[in-house]
Amino acid sequence: MLFVLQKAYMNGPVPQKKPAPGLAYFHIPLPEYANFDSSNFTGVKQEGISSASVNSGFFTTLVESGDVKAVFTGHDHVNDFCGKLTGIHLCYAGGFGYHAYGKAGWSRRARVVVVSLEKAENGPWEDVKSVKTWKRLDDQNLTGIDGQVLWSKSFGSKISLDSGILCTLFLVSKLVLQQTHR
Repeated sequence: MLFVLQKAYMNGPVPQKKPAPGLAYFHIPLPEYANFDSSNFTGVKQEGISSASVNSGFFTTLVESGDVKAVFTGHDHVNDFCGKLTGIHLCYAGGFGYHAYGKAGWSRRARVVVVSLEKAENGPWEDVKSVKTWKRLDDQNLTGIDGQVLWSKSFGSKISLDSGILCTLFLVSKLVLQQTHR
């Protein structure tokens, strides 16, 4: 499937008709991650937010850009929550690797992000249709938990983790973030 998508891209993808939703990936969380408590996020917060001590204003820049829909970070290995602040979802990846600290009894996990594209009747891929996320646990069943729709042309808030989703871009944020030991 990946080869087919790469070939289609190399043959000249159809440009977006409207701006594509922006996604940002980086390691250290922004200070704004501290604005969440158990009443306004999905997932768990089991340790403090280890962000910079000085707020650079980067989150404000993301909000002002108008197209960023989600930010994904790592660093704090036993946080895996995702909450929405000023129109942007701020999501932790969750602790995945066994090379760094974790928490006894808490399954390692990776945040999965799926961007689905619309498909035209005559075959070409078109604009982004939705951005969805969930976490996959490193347990016996590779259990999927906490499914969310982060952005969609037709708004929704929850997804079935067993539904047949056409995946045109499949990112495991742990691979992008390369979470390292502090």
